Amino acid sequence: MPSLRNCLVMFACAAVAVTLFAPPAAALPEPDPPAPAIPQRYLDQPINWSVCPFDGTVKQLYPPAPTTNCATVMVPMDWNNPDGHPDIRLRIALSRATGQSRGLMSSNPGGPGGAGLTLSAALAIDKPQLFSDYDLLGFDPRGFGQSQQLQCLTTTEELAALPTTPDYKERTAQTHRTEIAEAQLLARACNATEFGQFVSSQQTVYDMEFLRALMGARLLNFIGYSYGTWLGGWYADTYPGNVGRFVLDSNMDWTHTQWLNVNFDPFSFQRRRDTQLLPWIARHADQIEGNLGTTPEQVLANYDSVRARLVELVKAGSSSVRGDGLDGNVASAIYGNIRFIRALLDVLVHQEYVNAPSASGEVELAHVDQAWARLAPALQQYDTLAAIRARYGVSATAALDASTTVVTPRSAIADAKAASAGLPGDAVVNLGAIGTTVRCNDTAWEDDPHFYTREADRQTRRYPFFGYLNGVPMCAFWPHAPQDRTLDLTGSPRILMITGELDPATAYEGALRTHNDTARVTRLVSIDDEGQHGQYIGSASACAEEIGDRFVFTGELPGGDRICGTSPLPEDGSVYPVDGPVDGNAVRLPKGKRANPALQELLDQIAGRSLS
Repeated sequence: MPSLRNCLVMFACAAVAVTLFAPPAAALPEPDPPAPAIPQRYLDQPINWSVCPFDGTVKQLYPPAPTTNCATVMVPMDWNNPDGHPDIRLRIALSRATGQSRGLMSSNPGGPGGAGLTLSAALAIDKPQLFSDYDLLGFDPRGFGQSQQLQCLTTTEELAALPTTPDYKERTAQTHRTEIAEAQLLARACNATEFGQFVSSQQTVYDMEFLRALMGARLLNFIGYSYGTWLGGWYADTYPGNVGRFVLDSNMDWTHTQWLNVNFDPFSFQRRRDTQLLPWIARHADQIEGNLGTTPEQVLANYDSVRARLVELVKAGSSSVRGDGLDGNVASAIYGNIRFIRALLDVLVHQEYVNAPSASGEVELAHVDQAWARLAPALQQYDTLAAIRARYGVSATAALDASTTVVTPRSAIADAKAASAGLPGDAVVNLGAIGTTVRCNDTAWEDDPHFYTREADRQTRRYPFFGYLNGVPMCAFWPHAPQDRTLDLTGSPRILMITGELDPATAYEGALRTHNDTARVTRLVSIDDEGQHGQYIGSASACAEEIGDRFVFTGELPGGDRICGTSPLPEDGSVYPVDGPVDGNAVRLPKGKRANPALQELLDQIAGRSLS
């Protein structure tokens, strides 16, 4: 049976956990809003089921799988005012248990913005007992995928007027102006329609409760990854009496703010790169022709040299291949252990490019093929040349594959500029469904853009790999009040949390803080020396997998928190120790407000969205 180990390594997420500095203290939060009643007309709507387009793939990978049917259902745009706006569409997928059903199981892959329609079926391919024991529900969250899509609308004139910077890592006045102008444009664009205000976690939680009721289930069972842990925590706090078995994997710090989460990304990405990726590349120097170095320090020096040359070429006006683009590619690749090979290839492709820049100013087929040829067959087995060609848009037979590229607000702007070249100035351009909209709607943000430029400057000095990641979030200019809640999980049954020690996208320290906030309800499984984002089902840790299985299929949890071991990185003989937070070397937190080839594409898309 095909394994989903290689499929789950790229769950992306919501991006991350805690920060070193918090914004100025805000006023005490308002009491949590009461959960709205579901108008009967939504429960009585007819549902026109048909076989899902992906059902054939599921049965090809696991022939005994039940048929998965898809449908579109209508929900209010605003659950607090169902008659105040047009209804919106939710796309759902459902298969019925082949045995005695234990209830309804749903899932979310992360983001915000990850499309989850196929996820429940994808998980069951590797864990067939899900097919036999549960009715499986997949859904695309409001705003994304095949559900009602958020439109972030601007014009070619506004795009053309944006300032630019050759490198976001260079913390200059020009970079500050660019970040502020981009954030202003994005905030306006994602509020161009009335729907933007209602693409939020709380409204999605109301959708989840509606789907539970629509399916006639007494309880909702749930597997959530990354940002999916935020959704799971918020659902459990809103509807504690309807919580079944919740597995929250690669946890955000979901009892605190979105800002406290994303502002820890610079540290956690730096830690994953420096403690695992760079040493791994050095250890495998004998499997890389023209290796990048035999020590982590040598590998880093080569990386920095390639990056500096990329910036020089951009400044000279002869290239569009950016240094910050290399950083973004590597950051998205190190979500998963087997994607270390892809991160290595990103460095090699860019090295080939700076050694022989193209007349087009872009990465070309020869650069990719030459980089690929430098890998020993033992490393090549973890990826494909076709996928790497698609990642760089140089495939001779296919256009750029969106599943292998990094999608961020910055790249959305760059892509829109390129696509709208030559159009009239007043032409409307859709930047797409930008997941940061959810973050802006969820919790309070500092409204002074210079607070964020100062913080990005500081983070870049301290964490030079990706300290500039957040720049100025569009949330600084968000016009709507946060749809926040104070989570304590009162009345909820126990929830299982699983988190890797070195996760780049949801830092361990943030997950631990949320666990401490909810210790009466949550059990925490920590995976020592593990940095993969996305663990349960196809985990690198057999220990964590076993604990998850026992809970999902029997309801039994450990009597206390657990620390699990893990398995080696690709082509390593054993696990190399890292003195991280599980070993007592946690980052101090401030006081603040609380591979399955047919399905790999879905998970790589989510990883691409994770930096938005």
